[in-house]
Amino acid sequence: MKSRDEHIQELKQQLDKWNAKIDELEVQAKLAEMENREKYEAEIHRFKKKRDELRKTIEEMAHSGEAAFSELQRGAEQAWEALSEAYKNARQHFKK
Repeated sequence: MKSRDEHIQELKQQLDKWNAKIDELEVQAKLAEMENREKYEAEIHRFKKKRDELRKTIEEMAHSGEAAFSELQRGAEQAWEALSEAYKNARQHFKK
């Protein structure tokens, strides 16, 4: 089983990967036709909001006591799923 610090570090590394994906989406939005750009930017905004929620949860995990850690860990898993779903939605809009 992973230690608390290992788990937090892994989440931070995964968050860095999401940041890179956001950068890719932003480049695609800039290259998009004007009529689609606003739609893409709205999707990116939703994606960033989910990312920020996950970042906040990770920070709370890093500063929590052991008792709160497992509850925050569940919250991080839910935030991760929401972030993955937001990314899939954004990618679908970019494929259109």
